[in-house]
Amino acid sequence: MNTFRRLRANLALMTTGALLVVLPGASAFAKTTLTVALETDARGFDAVKGGVLGASAGTVSHTIHDTLFIRDLETGEMKPGLAESWSQSDDKKTFIVKLKKGVEFHDGSPFTAKDAADHLNRILDPKNKSRSRSFITAIEGAKAIDEHTVEYTLKHPWQPFVGALASINMIGLIPSHKNVEADKQNRHPVGTGPYRFKNWAGGDRIVVERNPRYHVPGVAKVDEIVFRILPDTQARFAALKAGEVDVIWTDRGNTIKAAQKDNSLKVIARPGKGAKITFLNASKPPLDDVRVRQALAHAWNQTAILNVTWKNTVPFARHALGADAECDDGYLDYDPEKAKALLADYAEPVSLEMIHTTTPRGRELGEIMQQLFKQVGVGMKLVPVDQNTLVKKVFTNDYQISGWRVADADDVGPQLYALSFSDSRYNLTRLKNEQLDKAATVMRTAATPAARDKGLCDLSRLINQSGNMQLRGGNKYYVITRKNVNNVAITVLGRAQVAYAWKE
Repeated sequence: MNTFRRLRANLALMTTGALLVVLPGASAFAKTTLTVALETDARGFDAVKGGVLGASAGTVSHTIHDTLFIRDLETGEMKPGLAESWSQSDDKKTFIVKLKKGVEFHDGSPFTAKDAADHLNRILDPKNKSRSRSFITAIEGAKAIDEHTVEYTLKHPWQPFVGALASINMIGLIPSHKNVEADKQNRHPVGTGPYRFKNWAGGDRIVVERNPRYHVPGVAKVDEIVFRILPDTQARFAALKAGEVDVIWTDRGNTIKAAQKDNSLKVIARPGKGAKITFLNASKPPLDDVRVRQALAHAWNQTAILNVTWKNTVPFARHALGADAECDDGYLDYDPEKAKALLADYAEPVSLEMIHTTTPRGRELGEIMQQLFKQVGVGMKLVPVDQNTLVKKVFTNDYQISGWRVADADDVGPQLYALSFSDSRYNLTRLKNEQLDKAATVMRTAATPAARDKGLCDLSRLINQSGNMQLRGGNKYYVITRKNVNNVAITVLGRAQVAYAWKE
């Protein structure tokens, strides 16, 4: 009797109550675990209480939740996910989305149009103060037409709409409305994804396990994924080399360069839109004066941070639109003499404070900026804080200078609009400027892709000239895996996509 027949016979015995004998080499019974190292713990998974998904929570969330549509990472083509199809009205302000039938949440409840509509409406409700709302205020609302049909209404034509439904963030990842109503989603997320939440030990690890009822059979390849929280970059890399973890995300140039020379590892790279930026709070003196902001822009040497921190593993950024976009960008190049002239015209001493994360990346950014500003006569105190504190301080206007980013996306327009429009809750530099408002609105309401591209360039030029958001490198993302790990990718948002990974 061959191995297959013996296995089948033992399974038959088990169904009649007999003892199952595990055969030597029967790998079907071996538990497989993929271990992924994250830089920070998650703040939570609820669209209101969890804030905006960071890289860590987003990586975990993508294993637990699905989106209505899926952007093919190779071709850019939009494919069905939880939705089967969609149609658009002639005025481009109404979308009808047909949902896939027979899909279940991890708690056994059916996925319906109510889940999709309730999720988006909850984010849009101003009373909930969701941090994701600022990116989608072009959407009027959503309603369930029947159990498997959702109608979305827009305030005006909005080019990024379908991309928003495909986004791997709080907007696109749809939870069970029952779990949200029970107030459990933030710490015990329930989705329809290939893996279901198992446990979360704060500051240590988050564990998900295979969803046996996933609506796309065979997608989940391992029994469980363990997400370990390892804030130190070198510790993550050492754990990877030692085989203690299988996958890490990193943006550290030294680590990337070392991994590229290591035959036991694989380096996955993906260029992206968006950019790393620095916020200058325009609501507080002396940064409320455009001369000071422009002086700091001319004092800033982007090339220095690219060399020191990223070892030139990310590109120089003159705007946040990505390498494919060519614009008259109005970038304020490094020019210490222009910086000194603007400060002389301001004619008052300038002393600043910068908050930065306690990561090596955060410390280096602060120290480089401190030295560059010192060369033009500006003093700056550095204040290290943890990631969650930094986010809180920025959102509560309790800062002068802070690092931030325009995240990679199919279309970065929603972020640039939210960051620039005076009345936007996500206008975190608090700059109120009529020219920026007009340019942001023209870009946002563009009826054609060509008009939108022009609007994005015009807005980017005004952002550079205003000096409230200074560029410190384009987006290029890296994930490093062990050699025996397969099918890991990098999503549009620059996160490790491990939901479909498997190990040899």
